[in-house]
Amino acid sequence: MSTTVSPAGGGSRTQNASTSAFDDKLNISKSSKIVADYMKKSGKSAITGKELSQVANNASGKVPHNVSEAAKYILRHPDVFTAIETHDVRGADSLSGVWNFDWAAKGGLKGTPTDAIAKMQDTFDMAIAKSAKITEISTGKKAELDATKQRPQN
Repeated sequence: MSTTVSPAGGGSRTQNASTSAFDDKLNISKSSKIVADYMKKSGKSAITGKELSQVANNASGKVPHNVSEAAKYILRHPDVFTAIETHDVRGADSLSGVWNFDWAAKGGLKGTPTDAIAKMQDTFDMAIAKSAKITEISTGKKAELDATKQRPQN
């Protein structure tokens, strides 16, 4: 996502956020659906946490961007992956079937503490990113202002 900022002196500069616009709209259900659809398309009935990490990192370059971002979202919220993978079995083993992702995609975790924590973390991360933008802009403005106050050197 990029934001155009117009400084007081005119002109503009573009800032890139640390997350993409696509990632800003991800949640448990959407990420789970994207991963489930990718698994089905790839002929995988189950995926391990390690394999999900490989999908997120996309070292091969063959994983679609939206799938990679969805996997990253799930991995940023380890409790989400644990809740998904333990939906049908007791105890975490870092292996989840596509049906578990389908369940989460249909809102299986909606309203749970896991969902609430993920939403709070997403909100906190967004606030930190916005704060960093504000700091960058205000630091630039202060530097511009300080530069105009300097006396010419003879």
